[in-house]
Amino acid sequence: MTDNESKAVMQRERMRLGQVRKAFAAGVEQLSAGRAVPLEFLAICVDYIKASMDRLHAQDQRIHDILHPHIKVDDAQGHAILENLNMRLASSREALAKLVNARDSYRTKPTTDAPHFKTTVDAFMDVYFNILLKGQHSTLEMQDKVFDHMTWNTVAGVTQDSRIIETSLFAAVKKYAPLGADPESFKGTRPGA
Repeated sequence: MTDNESKAVMQRERMRLGQVRKAFAAGVEQLSAGRAVPLEFLAICVDYIKASMDRLHAQDQRIHDILHPHIKVDDAQGHAILENLNMRLASSREALAKLVNARDSYRTKPTTDAPHFKTTVDAFMDVYFNILLKGQHSTLEMQDKVFDHMTWNTVAGVTQDSRIIETSLFAAVKKYAPLGADPESFKGTRPGA
């Protein structure tokens, strides 16, 4: 796979994560408004978000790890950028774990755990927007200086399995989506490092 193909797969994955995130938010809003939303939809959205975010976290960690040796000891700005990336990754991983736990609790007690589930979804979305997205371009200048044409293959970590998992989870989100929450009806956005 060429570096352009790797970048294209990463961009597609991140765009579809944005679409699923919006579909999930629409479903949670419908649930909060008292409408019936299939539990399967909410569960599979979290499965998709978890799988996609795990890949995104791994990609961003590889970006960090590849850039780190190229930062000079006295480059305070470079070290601060990578430390910020580490902080964003840690916050995102923690919010994702809480989302998965809230989904699991909601799955077993949908009536009593709905408010906690909604609160946890809101907290996850806050981290997604205010920590992950706001810093998405922080390492681009460094990447331009350090990455060569083969680096993106390493960063992307695209495999046949990763493509199959993403495609099947996206299809399941579409299958269970209630009216107004089809992921393909939303424009995707691309979080990143």
